[in-house]
Amino acid sequence: MGSNKYYLMRKNDILTMLQLDDSGNITAYSRNMSDHAIELAPMAYSGQPDKWIYKWWDERSIPITRDHIKDFLADMGYTSPQYLVKNLGLSLTDYYWIKPVDSDLTWEQINLYQNDFHDNILLSSKQIEDDDIPRYSPNSSLQGNIEKTWTIVDNKRCLIKGNHSALSRESLNEILAAEIHKRQGYDNYTDYELIHIKGKPYKYGCISEAFTSLDKELVSAWSVISSERKEDNTSYYEHFIDVCKKHGIDNEQLRHDLEYQIMTDYIITGYDRHLNNISILRDAENLRFLRMAPIYDSGDCLFANRKIPKNIHELQKMEISGFAKTESKLLKYVTDPSVIDLTKLPSTQYIRDLYGEDEYISEKFTEDICEWYEKKIDICRNIQLGRDPERKSYAVQTEEAK
Repeated sequence: MGSNKYYLMRKNDILTMLQLDDSGNITAYSRNMSDHAIELAPMAYSGQPDKWIYKWWDERSIPITRDHIKDFLADMGYTSPQYLVKNLGLSLTDYYWIKPVDSDLTWEQINLYQNDFHDNILLSSKQIEDDDIPRYSPNSSLQGNIEKTWTIVDNKRCLIKGNHSALSRESLNEILAAEIHKRQGYDNYTDYELIHIKGKPYKYGCISEAFTSLDKELVSAWSVISSERKEDNTSYYEHFIDVCKKHGIDNEQLRHDLEYQIMTDYIITGYDRHLNNISILRDAENLRFLRMAPIYDSGDCLFANRKIPKNIHELQKMEISGFAKTESKLLKYVTDPSVIDLTKLPSTQYIRDLYGEDEYISEKFTEDICEWYEKKIDICRNIQLGRDPERKSYAVQTEEAK
């Protein structure tokens, strides 16, 4: 191996040795891993033991497709993998990092749960090097296409998110989703607050506290699914549940959480519940799966970045991300539609008041959203009564009623 040698670490355990080129890409790694190292490796190892690390490293790097990140990296003089290397591959969702082979650094010295870090990736990149805070940042491994940054507030690790446009719709939608869960009495969701972000065209971003810690890490549904071969006659949904069961999760609780998420996403037309927006919390020491992670990243809903459909039929054809390609197919996984209490949902007036916080969101858009919100509640009510929302006669009746 060449001169750019690093150990891939999990806390203070060495998993393997890496060779990186000057661009920050992995060119080789030691395949001679001990059984203990294999057990501690990211779940991607199990699915592709010969080439897992290349894909894992590539997916760990901050995506250049994120809003404004390409300019940010150019100002800093880094490629995305170089920025990841500069920050030792650290994250606030797990315990993996890279250690130069000639370094005596320890997990206790560099982990971002106990040590301060740079947090202003939403601001000018030039500000990042102008203080004496240690150079490591969790933002080099922060995924997703909406602009965001980790920060520290009152010694708590928090995530600030912006919006895709000059409107605050995604941030307001996070508030709405949290309000729904709160009124339902559901105990496993991420709470958000609105926040002003200096220098941004939108009025509000939003902020939430991290639900990972030194004791609990995040494993995406995609990592879980990819860790074992799926049988041809098994859906990704059931495969996910089966793998989670093998890792100790409570099956009944998992199905309840999944069905609740599907139903609430349907109410607000959440179309971006891809398999990195569904995750499991895992015990840091024994690697046992604990529970689905609190529901997060619900901002892409209520047609924030989609064309509003003209009718029910157009809605049924709308593609979504996740365990199914359409909402109606996803609903088929729900065995108990009464998992959501329709009488406890926020009113359309709540949405009007919420969207009214951003005066640049048009009244027409808000009214269109409220109309669809009421339609989705009506469809859910009929689903709970055992009626099929895909039947042509029902769809026509719903349109006529509205």
